[in-house]
Amino acid sequence: MTITVPDVLGADARTIEAFYNRIQETTPAQAYEIDMSQVSFIRPYGLLALVIAGRHLRQVSGNKILLNRMQLKVHQYLERMALFEIENNWFDVDSPLQERWNRDPKTANLLELTLVSTIEDVNAVVSRAENIYSKWLSISHINNLINVLSELCTNVFEHSGDRYGCVLIQKVEIQGQAVVRLAVGDLGCGIPGSLINHCKSSDINDTLGYLIEVMHGKTTRSTGRGGLGLRQVERIAGMTGGYLWLRSHDAAITSFGSGKIQGCANLAFIPGTQIAVELYST
Repeated sequence: MTITVPDVLGADARTIEAFYNRIQETTPAQAYEIDMSQVSFIRPYGLLALVIAGRHLRQVSGNKILLNRMQLKVHQYLERMALFEIENNWFDVDSPLQERWNRDPKTANLLELTLVSTIEDVNAVVSRAENIYSKWLSISHINNLINVLSELCTNVFEHSGDRYGCVLIQKVEIQGQAVVRLAVGDLGCGIPGSLINHCKSSDINDTLGYLIEVMHGKTTRSTGRGGLGLRQVERIAGMTGGYLWLRSHDAAITSFGSGKIQGCANLAFIPGTQIAVELYST
């Protein structure tokens, strides 16, 4: 079965939701192909959506998902991000690259797709990001970036139960302003699964309610302190003029800073938790 991907890797959340709907509606098959011909640019959250979809479809079919008709620059970029080198890779390609971009370990533009399943993985991601981005970010901005990365990666490690949770990062220049884009996601228990034993069942009736609780500081720790830490991420994103986008199961929240939340329910059901963050710096 062939699934055509819109320009989802570089588009907004609405386009990605349409892609998730297409994946949810896909009937069981022994093999899947994903037509990538419309994809022209890659944002971290778009690639995370592709990985989430690929993992799901492979669980259904038992076979790797074939990515075909990719534009050369897109194929090269995915190779450079190490998409096809990670453990238990979920994808094949219709034709191998004849020429690959060199992978610069010191590049400031991207961090390869990295699995986060141990505390050592978290420390490695944070350390590498700090070494790279400290060269051009101010001390306050690098501290914000490291705090966000640490919180989000630790959530995957401590809460999701998914050993293939992953993180991506990308830096771009837009009209002279540096933009750092982060994406972290998994197919684990999701925020409802993480909080269900810490909230009275009568208090919350839907996934969006759980997401709102998390944004208000609800924690899974018995002390009531620490926990998912998304309020800290939200605060930093809002301070820089960026945003936090949080999705779990069938609901999502977009926040442009404390008290500026937009919620959306009854989305396509995607297990686990997926988060996108944009941070801005002059």
